[in-house]
Amino acid sequence: MEDWYDDQSEQDLYDGYEPQDVVDEDEAEVGSALARAGSTAVSAASGAGRSVLSGFSAMREVRYAAKQRSNAQADLRDIQRGLEEDRRILEHRESVVRDYDEIVRVHSAELEKSLAEAEQARTGIDEQRAKSQRIQERLRNMREQHEQSLRPYRNLMESSRGRSDDAAKALANTRRAVRNAEGAVSAAAKRRDQQISAANRAVDNANERLSAVANELQMLSGTNGGDGSADGSTALKLQSELATEQAHLESAQRDVFQVTQESKNVMDQAQEKLWALQRELSAAEKTAAEAKEKATAHKDEYERLYKEAQAKEKAQEDAIKVCETRIKELQKTLDSAQTKAEAEQKVLEEAHEINAHPETTEGLRQRIANEEEDLAAAQADLDELTASERQLRHETRGSRFAFVAVAIIVLVVVILLIWFVALGQPVA
Repeated sequence: MEDWYDDQSEQDLYDGYEPQDVVDEDEAEVGSALARAGSTAVSAASGAGRSVLSGFSAMREVRYAAKQRSNAQADLRDIQRGLEEDRRILEHRESVVRDYDEIVRVHSAELEKSLAEAEQARTGIDEQRAKSQRIQERLRNMREQHEQSLRPYRNLMESSRGRSDDAAKALANTRRAVRNAEGAVSAAAKRRDQQISAANRAVDNANERLSAVANELQMLSGTNGGDGSADGSTALKLQSELATEQAHLESAQRDVFQVTQESKNVMDQAQEKLWALQRELSAAEKTAAEAKEKATAHKDEYERLYKEAQAKEKAQEDAIKVCETRIKELQKTLDSAQTKAEAEQKVLEEAHEINAHPETTEGLRQRIANEEEDLAAAQADLDELTASERQLRHETRGSRFAFVAVAIIVLVVVILLIWFVALGQPVA
């Protein structure tokens, strides 16, 4: 490498000279020097090329040796796995042959036990289903009987409730009528008082006017200190007015009596109507109370009988649920027993097959022996390939290092060229 660098430097020196710098030298000597420099450069380039090719070839040979060694390792692992599996199978078959009688005895007993458990569970399921059907039939009959026995009580409850509702409505209407009658009595009393008061005021007014006319007449006649100078026509008018007022007074007095009598009749009628309605109210309250009491009694009786019927029906429903729960438990037991029986059957079938075919076991032994030989051969091949790879790596370490160094230098040169081109600077 150092020689190649020296030759290349010398070639660079020659490349830097210009013709005008050597005009004084002999043309023959210049030609000879240039020829020697070119030969040296070609020799250096040729040596570098051989070094690169040798390093590349060495790296390819190392990769090929590593691949062969990796394939050998994979083959060795496959043989090992197959051998371990066959050894496990052989050990199992030998143990079955060795303990065949015990295996048959134990697993046959377990199989019979599992089958017996399955049959017992199946029988229990059938019994629980039949029991559930009987209870369901009993529940249907019970519901029909309860419906028939409760129907009269329900009808009685509904009819008594209807009568109670009607009595309550009648009571409400009577109370409303009583309130109206009480209002009518109060209004009649108010009208009576107003009419009697008005009639009495009319009497009082008539008395006042009569007294005023009588006084005027006395004054005219001189009875009360008058001068007696009034003419006869005025006295006549006053006497006529006195008679008229007397008639008005008598009429007003009669009106007082008539108004009092009529008001009393109206009050009596209103009061009688009120008393009659109050008696009706008392009877309606009694009827409503009795109807409500009967409706409540019939309702309580129906609800008591209904709850008793519901309790009996619920007991049957609970019994059905108990059967269903028991069926689920027995089904789980049946499934478990069947699964266990299938497993025991497989064990017995395998034991019978292994015991009946010793040639299969012997063939397995022979295959294991062959696999052990293949394993030894594969291990030997692997050891040889590993040693060869290790030796090849040792022998080609220099050439591979040189190839890597050249590759790094080339990479650096390429990066520098790209950098100079990117900066727009000429390459020296």
